[in-house]
Amino acid sequence: MATHTISPAGDPFTARREPSSRHIRCDEAFIELLEEDFGIPIFALSCAFMGFPAEPQKSAIHLCEWASRADDPGRALLAWARKNHRGTFRLDIAGEGQS
Repeated sequence: MATHTISPAGDPFTARREPSSRHIRCDEAFIELLEEDFGIPIFALSCAFMGFPAEPQKSAIHLCEWASRADDPGRALLAWARKNHRGTFRLDIAGEGQS
């Protein structure tokens, strides 16, 4: 009699998927690391990435790389956040219909 075994990676009942890096969100410690690495002021980083929900860490890194090529990276990052309604510039959903 032949016995068939399923590897743990192929078994849907025992296989566990780890969250991908795109789901890990920014926090205060990560914002401080971005400040050290890219030299962007912590105020601009907090305003751009610490809304609710916070920006994913992976996209924050890419945005900091983009902003660091500008003459004023902090200003470029704040302009991006305002334009895209991210971070503290996120639109208030409850007050969206009110004027």
